[in-house]
Amino acid sequence: MIPYVRQKKIYDYIKIRQMVYLQELAEYTQVSLPTVRRDVKVLEEEGKILLLNGGGVKLSEQLDHSVTNRLEVNLEEKLLICTKVASYIHHNDVIYLGPGTSENYLIGSLKGKDVTIVTNGIFHARKLVENGINTVIIGGKLENSFSITYGPSVFEEISNMNFSTCVIGASGISKNGVSSFDKDVSIINKKVLEKSKTKILIVDSTKFNKDSPFRFASVEDFDYIFTTDKADIPFDNRENFIISHINRSI
Repeated sequence: MIPYVRQKKIYDYIKIRQMVYLQELAEYTQVSLPTVRRDVKVLEEEGKILLLNGGGVKLSEQLDHSVTNRLEVNLEEKLLICTKVASYIHHNDVIYLGPGTSENYLIGSLKGKDVTIVTNGIFHARKLVENGINTVIIGGKLENSFSITYGPSVFEEISNMNFSTCVIGASGISKNGVSSFDKDVSIINKKVLEKSKTKILIVDSTKFNKDSPFRFASVEDFDYIFTTDKADIPFDNRENFIISHINRSI
């Protein structure tokens, strides 16, 4: 198969799947991983796709608006979950807030509370400051597509801090554990959990029974897991689950 035809096949596949990994593309096109990397590089230079940390690939037009678009997904659930989470936040807490879009909806509920938020989410930092909340932004290399900082400097800063509470999201939660599609986020989350007294996970119903490539915790590692009754929870022991109820009345 000539490169042009193969690259078109890859591009069409990404459009259908929305996000894929290099290994998956290699298997799909039946070529080597280095060949796929070269094809992806060509598509990236053409502005059609964007290569993520950890080997993920998405369409560039989706990435340009990724934060805004993802904020709209399962909006009702995220708002309900974060409203409940806010009642578990106390005055004078120092909180690590993960950079995901689910965590974003907690910010409005923290307005007026005497707390300090530490985050590597650039999008979050802007909103936190606008709401008059004490904010510490962790510096590092900027991942513009998702408006987060990452890398060794972020890891080092977190290693030297202690948090009253951490509030983080996940790409997947299953009997295999809690996972992220991004390797750097997974590494940071592991360290944050080590440095936090109270550990909170927020996951809407779409994240259950899914496994992303990078596992960073088990369900038992969290003090509280916030979700809604729309979730198909695969665990018999739900002692650490805080389940909010969606209003389905018409």
